[in-house]
Amino acid sequence: MQFTKRLFGTFKTSAPATTTSVNVTKEESASKQLGSLAEPPNALSREETLSLIRSFPFWYHRIYVGNGIYTLDNPALHEVVWQKLCPSLPRALDGMSVLDVGCNAGFFSIQLKLLGAGKVVGIESWEDYYKQAEWCKKIWNVDIDYRLQDAHSLDTMQEKFDLVIFAGVLYHLKNPLQVLEQMGRLCEDTIWVETEIIPEDPRNCLYVGQGTYKGIRVTACHKGFMKFIEGDELNGDPSNWWVPDTECVIGMLRTAGFKYFSAPVYVMERRLILIASKKSDSRFNLRALD
Repeated sequence: MQFTKRLFGTFKTSAPATTTSVNVTKEESASKQLGSLAEPPNALSREETLSLIRSFPFWYHRIYVGNGIYTLDNPALHEVVWQKLCPSLPRALDGMSVLDVGCNAGFFSIQLKLLGAGKVVGIESWEDYYKQAEWCKKIWNVDIDYRLQDAHSLDTMQEKFDLVIFAGVLYHLKNPLQVLEQMGRLCEDTIWVETEIIPEDPRNCLYVGQGTYKGIRVTACHKGFMKFIEGDELNGDPSNWWVPDTECVIGMLRTAGFKYFSAPVYVMERRLILIASKKSDSRFNLRALD
């Protein structure tokens, strides 16, 4: 996969810029130690590329766009997330449909399309990120349906998808359970979740009454809650609303119709990566995070 290999490794150009071949295995896609690759099919000149990147005030996704240039200088969190989740993909993605909720500049959408996914839809509510996604899509010459749409409006969609990607979005939502239920209606198989969470810590428990035993009041440590974020108290970002603990995320996913779960994986202590499926015979490998 030209995109993923370029994204992670040092390289030498091994094919002309007009190439459109994107054959690669998911094992190669998840690896950091990757070899030489061709340029994106529609790469612009170095000067044009740098000018376009600088025309946006901020980039969150690090995407290779040709001529040795990435949209970000340094590796980013979503690359780690991809490395963790990519091994869960089925060997063949032909015909697999994908919904990327909060797609940003399209890192996950492009990766999956280049791996052979069929219909890929990405929704993004921030106009600058939507424009970035459209540009990167053209550079890589991939057929992805990007839509300028808020996650809270998923109830207007009627399509069904094999895989839903929900990365870095939950804590930005005023009504996360409502959105998860809407995604549950659209998803026929599996969801990838990555989110900020309240870390596992005995101090981050809610102690609830369990009655009395021989006259002694009994309490228990109860997990499964969210903290409301007021103003910009989380990372100085006023677009954040809720931070759940892991059990809360799993509970909301169960409420949304998902029954089977991977082991939770944590990155930088406060970030959760999780795979959830509706099917016991899912196409996706939930053991990939073990």
